[in-house]
Amino acid sequence: MAHHKTKSGSQLPRPIRGGVAERVDTSAATGSDAAQSADTADGTEIVVVAPGGAWQNVWLRRGVTVLLLLHLTAVVIAPLAVAPRSYLAEAGWTVFRPYLEGAFLNHGYHFFAPEPGPSHLIRYEARLADGTTITGEFPNKEENWPRLFYHRHFMLSEHLNALGSNEETDDVAQRFIRSYAHHLMTKYDADEVDLYLRRHLIPLPLRVAEGMKLDDPSLYEEQALGTFKRDEL
Repeated sequence: MAHHKTKSGSQLPRPIRGGVAERVDTSAATGSDAAQSADTADGTEIVVVAPGGAWQNVWLRRGVTVLLLLHLTAVVIAPLAVAPRSYLAEAGWTVFRPYLEGAFLNHGYHFFAPEPGPSHLIRYEARLADGTTITGEFPNKEENWPRLFYHRHFMLSEHLNALGSNEETDDVAQRFIRSYAHHLMTKYDADEVDLYLRRHLIPLPLRVAEGMKLDDPSLYEEQALGTFKRDEL
C-alpha cells in the first residue's frame, strides 16, 4: 500500500484493494497541499494499492498451483481408469486411488465404451401376513423419481453385483442383501421376502437390426439371492 500523510484542509485519498487506482478530490486543499494538488492535471490525487497478504509469497502460490494440477489430474484419471483401460490410466489409478476414494471423487461418469456391460436390477417378492404377495424391482423408473432418486437405487443394485461372489466379498455382499430385505419388510410390513439379482444383457447389433427390443425377455438372466424372514433379520 502507498503511504500518504493527511494535512490540514486536505482529503485523505481512499485506497482501493487489488492494485486499482482511485481518484480523490483535493481541490479544496490549502497551502502546500494546494501547490501539491496543482501538480496534478485535474486537481485529483491517485493512490495505487498493491495487493498484499499471504498471496505475495511466490512459493505459496506455486504450491497451491501444483495441488490444483494434481487434483485436476485425479479427476481425469477417475473415468479413464474404468475398464477397459490403458496401461497409463491403470498406472494413474494406482497413484491417485487413495485420494479419489478418500475424497469420494471416484464417480462412474464413464462413457460406457467401447464395450458397455450389462445393467443389474433387484427383483423382490414380499409376502404379507394376509397371504398377499407384492412384487417389484429396483431401480424402477416409474417409482423412483426424480431421476437422481432412480440413480441412487441403480447404484444399490450395481454395487451388489460389483461385489461379486468370492470368499473375500461374500460376507459383505450378504450384509447388503440382508439390509435390502430388511428395508422391504419394513416398507411393506411383510413377513418374508425373496430377492433376485436380474442381469439385463445388451443385444447384439445384428439382433437389433432384425427387430429385437431392448427389453426382450431373452435378454434377462436371474440369480436367486435368498429368502429372508422377519424373525431371522
